[in-house]
Amino acid sequence: MNHTISKKRPYSFNALLSSLSSQVPDKQATWEQNLSLQAEKFYGQHSIQKKQENAAFIPTQRMLRDLITGTASSGGDLVATSVQTVADSVRPVTVLERAGVERIETGGENLTIPRFAKADAGWIAEGADYPALTTTSTSVDASPKLASARLSFSRRLKVLVPDVEGSVLQEVGRAVAGLIEKGAIQGTGSNSQPLGLLNLPDALSQTFASATPTSDELASMLEKLGDADVDLSKVVFLMHPSTAADLMKARVDASSGALVLSYLKIHGLPVFITSNVTEYKVIALDPSYSRIVYFGAPQIVV
Repeated sequence: MNHTISKKRPYSFNALLSSLSSQVPDKQATWEQNLSLQAEKFYGQHSIQKKQENAAFIPTQRMLRDLITGTASSGGDLVATSVQTVADSVRPVTVLERAGVERIETGGENLTIPRFAKADAGWIAEGADYPALTTTSTSVDASPKLASARLSFSRRLKVLVPDVEGSVLQEVGRAVAGLIEKGAIQGTGSNSQPLGLLNLPDALSQTFASATPTSDELASMLEKLGDADVDLSKVVFLMHPSTAADLMKARVDASSGALVLSYLKIHGLPVFITSNVTEYKVIALDPSYSRIVYFGAPQIVV
């Protein structure tokens, strides 16, 4: 399904906000509203707005790839870039994605992701029958959770600062990224939350003797992953800023001048820092085993 952009002006999040908050009919965001209708049809979504509220869907990266924006000389690049800026803000890149976790954007109400068990392998003599593989596949069912971030600013601010759109989008991105990260890392799996990495029932665990882990304890985490046939070259560490700061000051051992965490690496593996990891907990994972799934288009409600 193609989505046509015929306008030459950039997408305006500010104009959309003004239109949604207006008490009288407002045509300044007609194009943005039309893209909202296209998103609604594309994903088959229904608005979550309540009485006396106005809402609009925001184009997604998946939609953006299909947009027909014309040539650069006719303004197509400018239009596409402006739509992408808004799409990136309402669905920002999280620390998990920076660490290598794949993002999936889809419609529908559920998504089944295949998961494969370790394959059997062995040597056979030339001309001999090869044994039947007993590789089995299971699946992981992903179902949507509704995440909501609230941002307030005065109409007076919009009047005084005409170019407030960049600041608004920055705050939206910060709020959404923090919420998604917290759910993916700390989520309990109840009260409408996703099940986060720290609460997975079959996750391996490593006990620390004190609040700040030692170099040996962090190496033991890698050993457990290696014993589970995880490719250690793909492993990354996730931790809270306070934990990272302590490890930047901690020595590998009493007689060593080497620091446990140096140049954002531990044992040669990259470290990603976010306050959404519980303080003094450390996550070591192969990002290729995880997915962040977004269902449908994001929606703004005023």
